[in-house]
Amino acid sequence: MKAPEFDREKFKDAMHYAIANAGGHAGFGAVKLYKVLWFSDSKTYVLRGTPITGEEYIRRQHGPVPKHALEILTELEKEGRIRVRKAPFGDYSQWQFKSLKPARTSRFDSDEIQSLKHWIRCIDEDHTAQSISDESHDDYAWEIAKMGEPLPYYAFLANRLRDPTDEDFERAKRRWGTRG
Repeated sequence: MKAPEFDREKFKDAMHYAIANAGGHAGFGAVKLYKVLWFSDSKTYVLRGTPITGEEYIRRQHGPVPKHALEILTELEKEGRIRVRKAPFGDYSQWQFKSLKPARTSRFDSDEIQSLKHWIRCIDEDHTAQSISDESHDDYAWEIAKMGEPLPYYAFLANRLRDPTDEDFERAKRRWGTRG
């Protein structure tokens, strides 16, 4: 299966859009930013057969990380579109982002904007960095790649096509409980 083509400027705009909509919120750091981008791209791929940006995501300890994340953040900062800083957050330090200009949306169609909005709201409001990391590790896609390897978008389709294992049933019970 051919990898989707990476659209660098669209990925940059998606990253800036997420930062413009949630970057100033408490707890919205790099982990949440990367998860917004991962879930937007991968779930759009499942629904449409093509991701929003075509970015490659690498399996890391805290979940999928966009391959070009650091260089794009640096570009956005040099262009004066965002500010990045490391700040204390609880017992840890966290990368924090602030949008300095309105995000560009002209590269996105309405479905792509809706996907980005949905994942920004969901991840920003309903999750901590830890809970969304756990969520991104809780499927077959995560198991396909080894640490440091790319996570294929098609892995989400494989998750839907294979029969559940006993481990899957146990994970579902722990996650969702049992109904009597």
